Amino acid sequence: MDCIILCGGSAKRMKPYLPFSKALAEIRPNMTLLEHQIEWLTNSGIDRIILAIDRETYQTLGRIRLHLPERVRFSIEDEKLGTGGAVFQAIKKVKDDIFYVMNVDDILISETYTPQDLLETLQENKDALGSILLAKTRFPFGIVDTSNKRVKGFKQKPKLDYKICSGHYAFTKRGVRKYFPLRGDFENKVLPIMAQHNSLYCKELNGEWITVNNIKQLEAAKERLMKLVKTEMDTLTSNMIIT
Repeated sequence: MDCIILCGGSAKRMKPYLPFSKALAEIRPNMTLLEHQIEWLTNSGIDRIILAIDRETYQTLGRIRLHLPERVRFSIEDEKLGTGGAVFQAIKKVKDDIFYVMNVDDILISETYTPQDLLETLQENKDALGSILLAKTRFPFGIVDTSNKRVKGFKQKPKLDYKICSGHYAFTKRGVRKYFPLRGDFENKVLPIMAQHNSLYCKELNGEWITVNNIKQLEAAKERLMKLVKTEMDTLTSNMIIT
């Protein structure tokens, strides 16, 4: 299985706190966001990883001496191509007819989900050219419950019933060649057309979705992953004691 990681963004909302690409932000002790996602994909059974990356970030990888596994390949953009153009260029390095695509800043925590689950939606539906992973998220503000001008109570950051796109996708090469632009994004320009043509499918995530678009979200993601690591270590220690 192949996966394209989109990591060519400039992280404008995180400057000047983060002087380089968001992909290189520390998300766990001595581990960047990019390394975390590569580890997750490797543990999920992905064989080859193609980084759709801009030239500046690629050069920064060399300067900070980030050691990446041999399964990683690069699709380098000398000019900003947008997410659609980045995928269109990167499929030249993809071996399989169907493949996974994900944003570097969209983190998944699940005991059951793997990229193969989303790829199966393409295999199970002959007319499918793409599939998106859906997730539920929380409203970022508190909601006030009122009645007759009286405040009855509060709901702090409630979970929404609506489903959102998690930034994880699966596509066929035929779908990319048919719909994707050489330059521009695919989220706003391509997915709605694929939906109209009944070639876009979906799967709902059984787990947790975390996105990193600003410094506050980065700090929250680091805290959540640290708690996850601590829980895993506590469980491992407990099992060793029992044994």
